[in-house]
Amino acid sequence: MATLKIEIAEDSDLLELETVLNRMGLKYEIEEDDDDDWGDLPEEAIEGIKAGLADAEAGRTHSHEYVMAETNKKIAEFRKKNGR
Repeated sequence: MATLKIEIAEDSDLLELETVLNRMGLKYEIEEDDDDDWGDLPEEAIEGIKAGLADAEAGRTHSHEYVMAETNKKIAEFRKKNGR
């Protein structure tokens, strides 16, 4: 037995494919995807990504320049504290 996975963008194409598969007497399943194609990501990862996107849309972000300045400051403090 073999499994064939086909992604169909148009509903009309799906109807035509179903007709062909039925004529051939083949068994098949149709999985309806929602608009968000997250692949095989775990639910926790999807929730984290959605939370991050919501933060970005709400303006709860920092610029690259700000993050780099803070990171460089922390590295300098670490080096000073540890004699490096």
